[in-house]
Amino acid sequence: MSNVSQTGRRLFRSRNALALKSYSPWGSIARLHQQGPSRSAVVHDRAIPQDQRHVPTPKGSPFLSHAQQQKTPTPQRPQHESTTIDTLVSQIPIVQTLRNTHKAYKETRPHLVIPPTIRQHHLVGGSLAGPGKLAFQPYMWTSTSKTETQQRASSVVSVFHIGQDLCGHPGFVHGGLLSVLFDEVFARCVSVAFPSGLGMTANLNVDFRKPALPDRMYVLRTETVKVEGRKAWVEGKMTYLPLSLPSSSIDSGSIVHDTDLLSEENEGAVMVAEAKALFIEPKFADSMVSIYKN
Repeated sequence: MSNVSQTGRRLFRSRNALALKSYSPWGSIARLHQQGPSRSAVVHDRAIPQDQRHVPTPKGSPFLSHAQQQKTPTPQRPQHESTTIDTLVSQIPIVQTLRNTHKAYKETRPHLVIPPTIRQHHLVGGSLAGPGKLAFQPYMWTSTSKTETQQRASSVVSVFHIGQDLCGHPGFVHGGLLSVLFDEVFARCVSVAFPSGLGMTANLNVDFRKPALPDRMYVLRTETVKVEGRKAWVEGKMTYLPLSLPSSSIDSGSIVHDTDLLSEENEGAVMVAEAKALFIEPKFADSMVSIYKN
């Protein structure tokens, strides 16, 4: 092969490599992350809708400070949704117990306080929400305590409904969805253990015990079992309640005559999965959007 031909091929390959490098959609994002947390905040900022961006805080973060977040108006639920869902949820025995012990447990629905323009991009609060999926934003009850090292820990009880459109095999809820819901409630549970209120999943192990059925109300109990500095370990279990509740039952706010069918103590209640996880407070937490502030 002539030297001219070899030189031409090398030139062609080098130009192709340069073109691929120039037009890679991930190149600029990867470089931003490699330059450290302060630069990675730019990536997060680009993910926020234009009308949700705010004046930087004194530390230079492009996001809301905790004080500014508290001033953000809470989105209002439609009156119909509030009435029908509360009618149904209030009949669940564990909910009645938790509401009667309101001094020990704080009731929240954290996804409802996420600004709508951000919530629509949130997996649980947006993509998975709606009729046939997660019929309503999960209810959560949080109890806070202190560990032996005086660090804050908590337990969370969450109640939600899973519809028919989130199945893997027909008639059975997708196991990946259960993992997502464990991760979501775990994040809420460990948030009080960290000064920033933010923890990221380092490890999540789920043991599936029984098939999970759609059109059921679920109870997820979680507890922070250990806290060490920027690390927190959490465990939980998920149970579905016996009564089958299609989305139409929830929309109409039907009264359940046999509330024993909404009890975890009923023989028809099934514990479908258990999970454990390790969460770590990121060093760049001050550059992240906080949606789990307590």
